[in-house]
Amino acid sequence: MKILIDCFGCDNPKEWTRGIADAINQVDGVSIIAVGDRDFIEDSLSGETFDRSRLEIVHTTEMITNDDFPAEAIRKKRDSSLVRALKMLRDDDSIKALISAGSTGAVLVGSIVIIGNCEGVERPGLSALMPCDNGKTVLIADCGANMDCDADNLLDFARYGSSYIKSVYGIEKPAVALLSVGVEDKKGNNLTKEAFALLKESGLNFVGNMEARDALSGKYDVIVTDGFPGNVLIKSFEGAAKTVSGMMAQYLMKNAPKDTDLSFVKKSFGQLGAALDTSSTGGAVLLGLKKIVIKSHGNATAINTVNSIKQAKKMIEGGYLDDLG
Repeated sequence: MKILIDCFGCDNPKEWTRGIADAINQVDGVSIIAVGDRDFIEDSLSGETFDRSRLEIVHTTEMITNDDFPAEAIRKKRDSSLVRALKMLRDDDSIKALISAGSTGAVLVGSIVIIGNCEGVERPGLSALMPCDNGKTVLIADCGANMDCDADNLLDFARYGSSYIKSVYGIEKPAVALLSVGVEDKKGNNLTKEAFALLKESGLNFVGNMEARDALSGKYDVIVTDGFPGNVLIKSFEGAAKTVSGMMAQYLMKNAPKDTDLSFVKKSFGQLGAALDTSSTGGAVLLGLKKIVIKSHGNATAINTVNSIKQAKKMIEGGYLDDLG
């Protein structure tokens, strides 16, 4: 199973690339193709012990950064790590997935132009997994790639999001909900009302509208939404979790009796932080492309590299590619 890693464009490419060694040590049955400057990649992996027969390096001379205009960069920087990796994914059927922590705009534009959408899909959706309070995870699609969607777009997100959850988590009929301002069928704006009607007739396990406060309840497997509210939703969760955790820690420290051993506080909040860390599940998947493209966070670390590779492997082994078309 061959998986491509775009080694450049992220905040800390050295740490991101170093994660390749950890992934080879931890994930069986996977070969990695690292795309980028050969000397940089070799230097990042120097001193690491791993099976080098499972690593191939493809040398490139350019990189796309967050300062570049995505469409222009894809067109002009043909020897960038991202463009080369996308073309390899398109042209070589033995390569199953690409993972990048680079510019979201460039990954999105490049994937559409070079890889192409599945038949009938107008726009691929960016999906993110969020942790729920019952130990489950929920997929939010779209979470920021498309700011102005129509009802057909939301139906595509629901279909490919369901395929993703089925392949990765083995849930035969994922529960699909539509983000709205109330659970009643008639609630929402024109977009959600139109999407509701399409989803109801889609054959998916559509369970109706849901409100944002229930997003992490564990009742749903896929939450379908326009990219604008979807992005606001996940960033609100991230901000609220950070704020509430900080406030709770302050109150515990303030109100604890003197001479109390507070080591449990640090341990508990460390565990809470790990549970809320969305990177533990990998990256965001571009739903509706002909191949698997995973976009990790720009500040990704070596741990993110490993988790994204595990995520790609689960998608491949679970049959996600078989559902594309």
